[in-house]
Formats: sequence, structure tokens, C-alpha cells
Amino acid sequence: MDGKDIIREFTVCGNHVTVHVPAHCAGEARPDAAEGRSGETSPALPDSLPAVYLHVHDGDGSEVLQLCRELGYREFVLAAIRPRCWNDDLTPWECPGLFADDAPFAGKAAEQLRLLESQIIPRVEGSAPRKPEQRVLAGYSLAGLFATWACFNSVSFGCVASASGSLWYPDFAGYAAANKFARKPTCAYFSIGSKEARTPSRLLRNVAQGTHDVVELFEARGVLTLFEQNPGNHFKEPALRMAKGIAWALAR
Repeated sequence: MDGKDIIREFTVCGNHVTVHVPAHCAGEARPDAAEGRSGETSPALPDSLPAVYLHVHDGDGSEVLQLCRELGYREFVLAAIRPRCWNDDLTPWECPGLFADDAPFAGKAAEQLRLLESQIIPRVEGSAPRKPEQRVLAGYSLAGLFATWACFNSVSFGCVASASGSLWYPDFAGYAAANKFARKPTCAYFSIGSKEARTPSRLLRNVAQGTHDVVELFEARGVLTLFEQNPGNHFKEPALRMAKGIAWALAR
């Protein structure tokens, strides 16, 4: 990131986490007690910046972070989490694969959320004087589904950013309607590509209606909500779509 960030990496239970801390905002490095390893240090996290937790399929979140800066957003701490198994760890319950030869989704989101709250967040924020002023859970595709589902199962996050989220997931809209928020979000961002519903997959065809139903639900429950439709299919400019959602959420 051209000297703009101090980058720290660690792995926990098969999840690789990359933490980006703006260099000019970080405090003096201190022993990393959360790691439990003598002699190791990590940058002291600033207590005045928001923190974004972003599950990523690959990479380390650098492209999304750079695009947020190009969109003019202020500094924040980014924790990019690459899960052990994307299809299994980010889905809330079991579901058949999208096509005949695909493996089913295992539905291990509850385990991933426990890992996030009990191990990843403490290791990311362990050197901060107090918890961040704002904590956002963000994600693209299945990670956007996970972030939305977490609103009903976690009090750890104040905002959600779901870009091209997999809200086609079977029974998810009904689940959302039948359950209360664990913590009412301050704001929620949702987006979808204009061509995402044009697919041979019977399940994926429901993405537009599923997203519409969830957006309506959040609005009806008094959550400040933004929905955006982007041009193209699911795979067009994912980093930009995600950056737009994060930047909007952090600006609220």
C-alpha cells in the first residue's frame, strides 16, 4: 500500500487474517499478548478509527481498501479474513449445490461467527485502548449473506455492508422475517448486479427477489438502508462494489 499501512497477518483455525492499520494513525508497536508469543510485536491500534471486518475469497483486501481511499473515505482499520472454506463457513444452514455436480453448502456460519467473535476480533483489537468507535461487517457474495445473517445472531457489529450478497439462499428472507435483530444495525447497505438473476441456476434466479425482500424488511424495521443496482453480472467489479458499500456504511 505504498507505505500507507502497517500490515499484520495471522492464521487461526484455517482462517488467514490480514490487518491493515494506517501507518500515521498507529501507535507505538507493543508486545502482542494476544498472540501469546514472546518477542512479537504488533502496531497499537488507534482507538478513534472504525474497524471493518471483511471476509474475502482471495487476496488480502488491499484492492478494496485502495478503492475506498479513491472514493474519498477517511482512514479505518481493515481486517480481511480468508476463511478455511468459503462455501461452508459463510452459509447459515445446509443447502444443495448450485448445479448437479456441485458439493452442497455445509452451513457452518454459526461456527465462523463464534470464531470471529472469540478469536479474530480479540486478536485484531487486542492492542487498542478500547473497542473501535464503529465496527462494520462486510462481504461480497456469500460473505454478504454471512454479514446479513450476522445481524440476527451477533451484537458485535453496528453496520452491515452486503455487496451482491447471496440473498438467493433458500429460506433466508423467511428466516429474516421470522427473527429479531440481535442488535439493530445503525445502517445497512445492499447491492446487486443488474444481470445477476440471468443464470441457469434455479437458486441463483431468486437473488433479485431475495435481496428486495431483505431490503424491505430492514427498511420496515427502521434501519437506515441503501440499496444500489450496479451494471453487469455477479462478477463485474466486485472490489469496487464492495468498496462503495463500505464507504457508505462508514460515512453514516
